[in-house]
Amino acid sequence: MMVLSLENVRSLTAAGLTIILLILGASIGFLQASKTQIKDTNKLDSHQRPILKVKRNWPYLVGWLVSFAIGISVEVFYGAHINATEISHELFEEVLKDLSTIAFFHSHNAWFIWVLNVATSFTYGACLMVRYPKIREAVRRKK
Repeated sequence: MMVLSLENVRSLTAAGLTIILLILGASIGFLQASKTQIKDTNKLDSHQRPILKVKRNWPYLVGWLVSFAIGISVEVFYGAHINATEISHELFEEVLKDLSTIAFFHSHNAWFIWVLNVATSFTYGACLMVRYPKIREAVRRKK
């Protein structure tokens, strides 16, 4: 979806902003993963993969808030006039999108939101997979 959303963005400013957002997103992903704790429940799911509990801790929340602020800032940069009501509505939508993948894919997301989401999510997941081998086992497809 990120690649598709970038298809219509062809300005030099947008290209530069995309690079900056990828770097910021990766940094946020590292921050979010920094204090995440994984606990093995010693149980297996129906596909014989370990069931893990993930405790995200405060850096995840800080990173989420920074991502939200960056998203609002980019909207303002592109000329959006946002008041307190619109910010609270955007905050509600972001919480809903974070809680539900379906809500994220069904809502209208600007290209810069896709870029930031890809960078933060990929980096967060990659960091956890490197740090915790049990996560690799949990997401690996069993035949």
